[in-house]
Amino acid sequence: MALTKTPFLSLGSRGSIGKTLTTQKRGSKTLLRRKPIPTDPKSPAQLTWRQVYRDAVASWNSLTTEEKEAWRGICPRLTAYQCFMRSELVYVPPIIPIDVGADAIDRASYVATRYTIIDKNNPANASGILHTVKVYAFIDLNGLRVGTFYLTNINKLKCRDSVLIGYVENKGVRTFTGLSIAVEAGDYIGCFYTSGNIERDIEGFVGIWGKYNEYIDPGDEATYTFYAGDAISLYGIGEPAA
Repeated sequence: MALTKTPFLSLGSRGSIGKTLTTQKRGSKTLLRRKPIPTDPKSPAQLTWRQVYRDAVASWNSLTTEEKEAWRGICPRLTAYQCFMRSELVYVPPIIPIDVGADAIDRASYVATRYTIIDKNNPANASGILHTVKVYAFIDLNGLRVGTFYLTNINKLKCRDSVLIGYVENKGVRTFTGLSIAVEAGDYIGCFYTSGNIERDIEGFVGIWGKYNEYIDPGDEATYTFYAGDAISLYGIGEPAA
């Protein structure tokens, strides 16, 4: 049923006609226009927050009368329910994971064996621990060790930490979890392997550092050759320090 608060189309008409039309006062004029329909994009953030609100209401309803009354007077000028809900709906920002290195994807070329290679693309965005490494091998890798590095001078880098992964099969991207590699904001990810090849691009990226032989034990420091435009398929994920 269409309801208006004064006779429809009268000078002072106010209200809506069903869900399609509504009147609106603009100065001395009364306008008839299409009733706006609020958008509800149902974004992941909205859906998450709505669930948090439903959980908070459910928690309140599960309290006994005595437990509800215990909230009264704790928050000035708020009812017991309002005080409880305010405490439950405190926003906790999501933890942004650490990521470092270029995507582990199929690329146009590869890196030769027995080089310590450090990728300058996408330095670590935060400090913490890398727990996951993704690798894309061109030919099966043996003796793969992955580590984090930082600059000490122009093209001179020092290994902060590393772990031995070992064998990596050439079957697309391979993911290794349960690792613990210390990383600081601004660090780079690198690797060394005794045989095989890792995927590499030679243009379109920031670049990589390379040096023949192994310099990937914690504390190892060396001067590298920089290859501008390159990237390797080595990517690390971690959690920021508490």
